[in-house]
Amino acid sequence: MPAPATADYVARWGYRTLDARRYERRRYGGRMRRLNLRLLEWALARALSGVAPDGLVLDVPCGTGILARFLAARGFRVIGTDLSPAMLAVAHERPEALGHVRADLEMPPYPPGTFDAVVCTRFLMHLPAESRPRVLRTLAELARGPLVGTVCHPYTLKTFGRGVRRLLGCQAKRSPRLTRSALAAEVAAAGLRLERVIPVMPILSEVWVVVLRVPSGAQLAAPRGGVQ
Repeated sequence: MPAPATADYVARWGYRTLDARRYERRRYGGRMRRLNLRLLEWALARALSGVAPDGLVLDVPCGTGILARFLAARGFRVIGTDLSPAMLAVAHERPEALGHVRADLEMPPYPPGTFDAVVCTRFLMHLPAESRPRVLRTLAELARGPLVGTVCHPYTLKTFGRGVRRLLGCQAKRSPRLTRSALAAEVAAAGLRLERVIPVMPILSEVWVVVLRVPSGAQLAAPRGGVQ
């Protein structure tokens, strides 16, 4: 069997087979999850404050289109892109985005500089560590402005609780967490500039919204082709 064009990993294959409506209910249903979404949107609004209100924004992976509603409400023109046909089918039912494109996020079908900003939530933490700098650079080059993404960090009460459970011999879920220095190292490896780190909720939330940019004067990659 020929090797895949990009690295395959557990989260990637699992995402392809998710029930999109069930995922949305689990991710955004309930009062606390809706509060978490509002806090994320607040942080994203700060991160995008320098982008023109009518700017063209890539929402990737767009999932079921939840964030497109927020982005469109702020005046942005939104294109959603996702690997999962099931997610895109639900996203199509929401009118906020200009359109949706099914594509591999590691090899997006857009030329460099297509968008005023790229928003990438709940994706980077699922990538193998060795792939993240390359994918960061690929996504950042799609934007004339910032790449706004989310990463998970260890500076929370939840992380402390996991550590205590491990010390007590209890099984605790392990998932990728980036310290500030590890984040800086990955951004540097991608050849990008880290402009801002915005905590969604200090101490309580393990999510940072980060603002990255291709340094001024840096050479962009050759175009990868037009929108398909």
